[in-house]
Amino acid sequence: MGHLRTQIFEAVKARLVAIPRFSDPDKVVRGRKGAIKQEALPVLTLTWSDSNEIASVRPSSGPNGEDGYDRSLPLSIVVHLRDDDPEVEFDEICVEVESAMGAAIMLDGLVIEALLESERHYVNSQTGTSLCAGSINYRIAYKTLAVDPQQPAL
Repeated sequence: MGHLRTQIFEAVKARLVAIPRFSDPDKVVRGRKGAIKQEALPVLTLTWSDSNEIASVRPSSGPNGEDGYDRSLPLSIVVHLRDDDPEVEFDEICVEVESAMGAAIMLDGLVIEALLESERHYVNSQTGTSLCAGSINYRIAYKTLAVDPQQPAL
């Protein structure tokens, strides 16, 4: 089954793949192993490598009084752009992603909430030229049992 974090990423991926422009294979991937072909753009990459997931103890989280963790997962949706007007393309994709994620704030009961935290379109700070990438960042609050991180806590 995998860590609850993996289940959360799969739930987010399912929401994003439902967006028509991202429905083809490899349009939404958790992490990438290599370069993206120009003709495949735009694509989305899911990651949490920009920041640490933090956790705090949650006493009596299981049905038998087991301890658990309150967790806060920083989930980034990296947007790889293609359009001649990347800033407008980024905004259009933000609308689609925010709509898909906003319709499922609890991700089918896996999480307490998935809240939009920030968005950023990346540009060369010296020239103002788009780097044809951006990120849509969410903070995912969820809870697990300490002895079994595959299971949500109460």
